[in-house]
Amino acid sequence: MTTADLTGVKPGSKDCGDCPIRRQAICSRCQHDELLLLDKMKTYRTFQKGEMIAYAGEDMCYVGTLVTGIAAISQGLEDGRRQIMGMLLPSDFVGRPGRRTTHYDIVAASEVVMCRFEINAFERLLAESPALGPRLLEMTMD
Repeated sequence: MTTADLTGVKPGSKDCGDCPIRRQAICSRCQHDELLLLDKMKTYRTFQKGEMIAYAGEDMCYVGTLVTGIAAISQGLEDGRRQIMGMLLPSDFVGRPGRRTTHYDIVAASEVVMCRFEINAFERLLAESPALGPRLLEMTMD
């Protein structure tokens, strides 16, 4: 998927500055040089309604941000029922740098488009960026 496929993104644009969630996402405080690095690292993935984004206990290869759509965070209970722990909306971050496995299932509640970053590359940038770490912490606390 290319940025031309995303609602609100100008056709032919690969510039993160044109992203519809740019002002709310983890990259909202990034400087121009950091945005260029993120732009080179990003890929987009579409998940259809009902498709699993992550399974509990799974090793995650990617972290990322919902650009469009809604996802549910849930866990299985011993009696077979599912408990919804929360909902993810556009600009919410999926994954936790420094933790390779997820503790919850994440399923697309509608069609979801994610802006994804390979976790190793993202962790390296996170260690070097003065803006990304504090913004990720702020988003987590909110």
